[in-house]
Amino acid sequence: MSKKIKTIIWSSAALVVLIAVTVTLVLTAPSSTDDTSAPSVESIALIRETYSDVESLHIKNQDDDYTIELVGEELWRIRDTMDLKQITYMYDQTLTNLSTFSAIETIEEDCADLSRYGLDDPQISFEIKYNNGNSYAFDIGLQTADGTYYYLVKDGDNTVYTVTATSVSSLLYTRYSYLDTEILESFDSEDTSAVPVINRVEITRPDLAAPIVLDEAQDGELGETAVQQSYLVMREPQFSLLAETATESVIYDNFGLTANGIVKANITEEDLATYGFNNPTARYEMTYDDNTTVVLTLGSGFNASAGFTEGETVAESDIDTYFLIREDVDQIYTVAASDIGWLTVQTSDLISSSVVFPNIVDLEGFDVQVSGDSYQVVFDPGDDVSDSSGYTATVNGQNADMDNVRTYMQLVMLTSVQDISTQMPTGTPTMTITYRYRSGQDVVVKVYVAEDTTTIVTLNDQTAFVGRSGFVSKVARESQKLIAGETVDTEW
Repeated sequence: MSKKIKTIIWSSAALVVLIAVTVTLVLTAPSSTDDTSAPSVESIALIRETYSDVESLHIKNQDDDYTIELVGEELWRIRDTMDLKQITYMYDQTLTNLSTFSAIETIEEDCADLSRYGLDDPQISFEIKYNNGNSYAFDIGLQTADGTYYYLVKDGDNTVYTVTATSVSSLLYTRYSYLDTEILESFDSEDTSAVPVINRVEITRPDLAAPIVLDEAQDGELGETAVQQSYLVMREPQFSLLAETATESVIYDNFGLTANGIVKANITEEDLATYGFNNPTARYEMTYDDNTTVVLTLGSGFNASAGFTEGETVAESDIDTYFLIREDVDQIYTVAASDIGWLTVQTSDLISSSVVFPNIVDLEGFDVQVSGDSYQVVFDPGDDVSDSSGYTATVNGQNADMDNVRTYMQLVMLTSVQDISTQMPTGTPTMTITYRYRSGQDVVVKVYVAEDTTTIVTLNDQTAFVGRSGFVSKVARESQKLIAGETVDTEW
C-alpha cells in the first residue's frame, strides 16, 4: 500500500471536488478568445434513457474504480459494500442525472491532440448500460480555467465536448460516498422516553494513568433519598460524584455522531495498521438501555487540508480530524476532532465539586470540627421525616434558624473539589465533617491544608480530591456566624 494516502473527505451535504491540473490547461488548451466556456443556446444530448432501466454503471476516477449494479427491483448497489448501511437516494440521484446526460458545446471535432484537454489520460471514465441493450462510455479530462466545465469525449470518438462540472459531480464519488455516515443513531431529546439510559462508560487513552469508568449508582449507595446531579458515578480511577452538564455532554453528544466521510470498508489488518488503530489515540465503550454496547476507537489524527500520510507525526495543534471505527461496523470513518468529547476529557472535567450530597431527610444531623472548635447540628423532623419543610434544628444544643442551618449545610457540602488526588494525605486534618445518617451510617469528610495551602479532601479515608484553597477558613468564619445567630453566606 502506498505510504502517501491523500484523504478526500466526502459528505452527504457537500462534495470536495477533485482539483484539476489547471496549469496544464492554461498552457495548452484553447485561449479565452476561443470562447470555449461560453454555453450554447441548446445543449447536446449524449444520453436519453430512463434511469429505472439501468443495469450497471462503471466508474473509474482518481480515487476509486467500482461498479453500481442492479441487484433488485429498482435497487442498485455496489456489491462489496452492499451489506453496509447505504444512502439509497444517492444511487437514484446519480443514475437519474446520467440518464439525461448532456454536453454544453462541441469544442473540437476529430481532435488530433487529446492531451490538450487532458483526455489522453482521463481523470474520469464511465460506462453505463441499460436493459434495452444500449450502452454509453465516456472519458472526462481537465476542467476549464474557471472550473465551470469539464472536457469530454465519447469512447471511440475524438470529438471534444464540454459538460458542466455539476453534471459529473457524482462521477467523483468513491464507493464509500454511498455509505451512511451516521456513526451512532440520534434520539428525540424532546421525548423523555426516547432518551437512552446510560449504564456504563469507559474511556481509555494513553495519556490517562487509568481508564475513566462511569456507571450507575447502586440503590441506597448514596443514601436512601440522596440528592445527586447525575445518576451515574465515577468508579475509576476512584469513586466520585459527577457534574451533570459536563458528563451529559461527553456521553450524549455521541448520539447522532456523523462522520465527515468514509475511507474504507471491509477492513483488513493492514488497514488497521495503516490508519493507526494498532496504537489507538482513544477508545470509548458505552453500554445503554441495559443491552446495547457501542465501542468507538480513534486511530491516527491528521490535518484534513494537508491530507494523511501513513507514519507521519502531526503536531497536536494541527490535528483537526481522526480516523474512527465502530466495533460492529466494518468501515473506517473520518471525524472532526471537535466532535469527540472523550478525546480530551479529564477527571477534573467530570467530577462534581461536592464529594458527598446527602439529602437532609436521610440525616440525623452533622458535625463540623474546624479551627479547634466543634459545631453539632441536630435535626428534629417533627411528625413526618420525609417532609423537610417541617424540620427544626439545634446547633450545639441551642435552637437555630432552620433556613440559616440549611444555608450552612449547603456551604459545608460544597467542598469545591477540583480533581481527584492520586495520593492520600497524612497527618491531622484541618477540618472534619461527619454526616450522621438515620440508617446508622456515618460519612466522614476530612480536609487537609498543607503549608503551601495545597488542600486535599478525603471521603471516608478511602478517596482523595484536590480541594480549593480557602475552603477551611470560609467554613470557620461562617460557623462562627451560625453559632452567633448571624446570616450565613455561601458566597466566597
